[in-house]
Amino acid sequence: MTSLSARLITDIEELAGLSEPWRELAHACSCPAALPGWQLAWWRHVAPEGSLLRAVAVFEGEALVGIATFFVNPGQRVDYRLLGAPITHRISPLAAPGREREVAALVAQTLASSSPRPDLIAFEGVDAASPWPQIFVESWPGRFRPWSYVSSIHTAPVLELGGGFEEWLAARSGNFRRQVARAHRQLEAESGSITLALDPKVIKRATEAFGDLHFRRWERRGGSGLGRSVPAFLEDAAADLVGRGEMRLWVVELDGEPLCVSAFLVAGGEVYFFNSGFGGSRGDLKPGVLALFTAVEDAFTRGEHRFDLGGGAHSYKLRFTTDNAPVCWTGLVPRTRRYFLTRMRLVPDQTHWLVARIGRRLPPAWRRRIKRLMRRS
Repeated sequence: MTSLSARLITDIEELAGLSEPWRELAHACSCPAALPGWQLAWWRHVAPEGSLLRAVAVFEGEALVGIATFFVNPGQRVDYRLLGAPITHRISPLAAPGREREVAALVAQTLASSSPRPDLIAFEGVDAASPWPQIFVESWPGRFRPWSYVSSIHTAPVLELGGGFEEWLAARSGNFRRQVARAHRQLEAESGSITLALDPKVIKRATEAFGDLHFRRWERRGGSGLGRSVPAFLEDAAADLVGRGEMRLWVVELDGEPLCVSAFLVAGGEVYFFNSGFGGSRGDLKPGVLALFTAVEDAFTRGEHRFDLGGGAHSYKLRFTTDNAPVCWTGLVPRTRRYFLTRMRLVPDQTHWLVARIGRRLPPAWRRRIKRLMRRS
């Protein structure tokens, strides 16, 4: 058997040159968030200013068998983070099935000796059941294992697409079925539509509408976690992904104006709901729910095996499923000279998470007091 070798990649064009075998790994691992078209577009439009690419590709001969696409946020603390963080959930390194441990060992060795030397390897929004963080801890070179931490865990509803669409729909509440049917009838009565954005001009219009609708809605709630460059990012990603069936932009439209645009990624039978933009002017039509409902029906029709609604136990997501596959924010701290300083800088994040966990078990009045204290801290 040919031995494995690792290559540190610091140039985005060199990384893009691996897109085809990289895409095959994303499909083999059913990991839409790791698709090259998505992560490369994220780097071009969303990566923090001054970021340094530090991806590791693992080969068996000339065949790509693993890839871990990290970048570095230089600063007081040298964090290695996965491309797409933190706005994309269930990001992951990739390896040919069954070869995760071999790949992780080479990636860990390569990162440990790279420059700048990592103070922290972060896995943000990864599947809580992912073996990768622990394999990295066990594979990290040196006499002492890195310290591993968890700073947050969030509910992430998922829908297993077994059975069929009609069977799934019959299991929903009668109120949900009536509301969706009523909204569909009303939209049709007003000559509205729900369509996929496929043409480049339609995609451009849809991604611009996504940004306009999303940010206007979140301005009233204190602001969105998505950056203003997200519409350009989505358009760039769609140029590579839509034609391959790896991205679906569902648009709910009325009188020539988008009411909702929802973005989904697809790989290896897994559909991942990234986010949506929708307005409040026609809330009676429930455009966000209609877009999600249409995407679920489409996923059943296409024979996908799982529909991932992303992190957050939002009530509208829970109407579609009761299954949960949590996502977590975790990582490891290598035992370098800056080890104790790095650990101290993690204390605020971990404290906030611990307080939030405890707070969920307290009476509402106590929870409100804790929230006020956390805002002041």
